[in-house]
Amino acid sequence: MTTLLTLRDRSLPDRSTAASRKLLLPIFSLSAMLVLACGDKNTSPIHWVWAGGITENAFRVTTKLRSPSDDVRLLVSSGENLAEAVAILPTPRKDSDPLVNAFDVNDLQPSTTYRYGIEVNGIVAAEQLGEIRTLTPGPFSFKFAFGSCARTGSNSSLFEQIQQHDPLLFLHLGDFHYEDIEENDPDKYRDAYDEVLTSPTQSALYRSTAVEYVWDDHDFGPNNSDSTHEGRGAAQTVYREVVPHRQLLDDEAIYRAFTIGRARFIVTDSRSYKTDRYLPDTPEKSVLGTQQKAWLQEELLAANGQYPLIFWVSTMPWIAEADGDADHWGGYTHERLEISQFIEDNDIRGLVMLSGDAHMLAIDDGSNNRFTPNGGPGFPVMHAAALDKNGSEKGGPYSEGVFEGGGQFGLVTVDDDGSDTVRVLLSGRNKEGEELVGLRLEFPVLPIPEAE
Repeated sequence: MTTLLTLRDRSLPDRSTAASRKLLLPIFSLSAMLVLACGDKNTSPIHWVWAGGITENAFRVTTKLRSPSDDVRLLVSSGENLAEAVAILPTPRKDSDPLVNAFDVNDLQPSTTYRYGIEVNGIVAAEQLGEIRTLTPGPFSFKFAFGSCARTGSNSSLFEQIQQHDPLLFLHLGDFHYEDIEENDPDKYRDAYDEVLTSPTQSALYRSTAVEYVWDDHDFGPNNSDSTHEGRGAAQTVYREVVPHRQLLDDEAIYRAFTIGRARFIVTDSRSYKTDRYLPDTPEKSVLGTQQKAWLQEELLAANGQYPLIFWVSTMPWIAEADGDADHWGGYTHERLEISQFIEDNDIRGLVMLSGDAHMLAIDDGSNNRFTPNGGPGFPVMHAAALDKNGSEKGGPYSEGVFEGGGQFGLVTVDDDGSDTVRVLLSGRNKEGEELVGLRLEFPVLPIPEAE
C-alpha cells in the first residue's frame, strides 16, 4: 500500500529566477499535509528515488517520474514526516531523460539527519520518503557497508540485513546489474537502472542512507568489458543522468575522491580506460589510463599524513598471480608494479583497498600484497561479494581466507575519537548477519609532511 500526501499551501517564488533553484520558501508544517489516498505502488507518481554525494552541508537526490510533469519539487526537512520542510526545484540539465530530475541540496547543518520526499503535482508518496545524514566535521566514528555483484533487480533479504546496520554510507562497487549491454543504447541502461531501483529491498536500502556507486564490468558493458566497449558512451551518459553522484573529475570516466571524518576515499574507475586484457602485458597495458593514474598518485600524495586512513576503492582483484589475459590486476603486472613502487617510494601510510568483482569475502592483512623488489607495499585488502550471485574465487592468496558465496557484504567500522590512533574493523558478513571473516587494524595519526 502506498500512502499519498498533498500539500495545501504551495505558493512559490518565480521558478525562472536563479534563487528559486536553491532552498525555497514557504516552509510547510506537518499539519499542512493531508492523507489523500491509499493504493498499490503504481498510484505513486514516483518511479524511484535515491540520494548520494553526501558532505557536511549538502547532498544530491535523483528521481524518476512515471509520467512527465513540470510541477516537481524536492521537500527536505530535519523534522519527522517532513515537518517544517523546505522545497527545492530541479537542477537544470541538458540532454537528459525528461522523466529524471536531479536536486542539489545545499546550506545544510552538519551531523544532522534529513528526510526528503518528491512532490509531483502537489502529491507526495509517503512510502517513498528518504533519509540521509550529513557528515560531521573533524574526527568522528562511523560505519559503512560495501559490496558488489547482484542479479538485476534482486529482491534479496540481504539488502534488509545491510539496512539493519544503519550505515552512514552504502558503497556499491559495481555489477549493479547483470544486463551485459553491448550496444551504445542509453535506453537499455535506463531500463537496467529502473529494474534495480524499483526492487523493494534495494530501493528501501537506497532511500535509507547515502549511496556511493562505481561500476564494474557487467553494468558498464558485457563481461570483462573495457575501453573498447561499443556502449561506453551510453554507460557514461546515463550514469551521470541517473546516479546521485558527487562532482566527477572527468568528462568520461567516473573516478572521484571524498572525505569522511579523518578518512579519505579514493574511488577509481577500472573500466573506462582499461585496455584490452589480451594485449601483451607491457608498461603500456593499463587498467586506469594515464590521466587517471596520475590523478591517483596525486591523491595518494596529498592524503598521506593529512589523513591517517585512506580507502582506495578498486573494483578488480589486486592480489593475484601474473596471468597475461586475466581480468584482474594480475593481467596488468607492469602497472601494478608501477603503482606499488610509487606507494613504497613515497611511504604512503594508512592505506586500505576495498574491492568487489570476485564473488567472495576475502581479507588480506598485506602479507600477500608484496609486488616490489623490496617486498612492498603491503597494505590490507578486502573483497566483499556477491550481494546476490553464485560464489566464485578470484586472485589471492588472502591471509584471512576466502569465503565464496552469495548473500554477502562488507561492513567497515571506523573508530576515531580524535586521539592519535584510528581503529578500523573490517567485517565480512552473510545475509543472516553472521561474521564470516574479520580483521582489526590500527593506524597512527602521523605528522603532516612539510612542503618542500
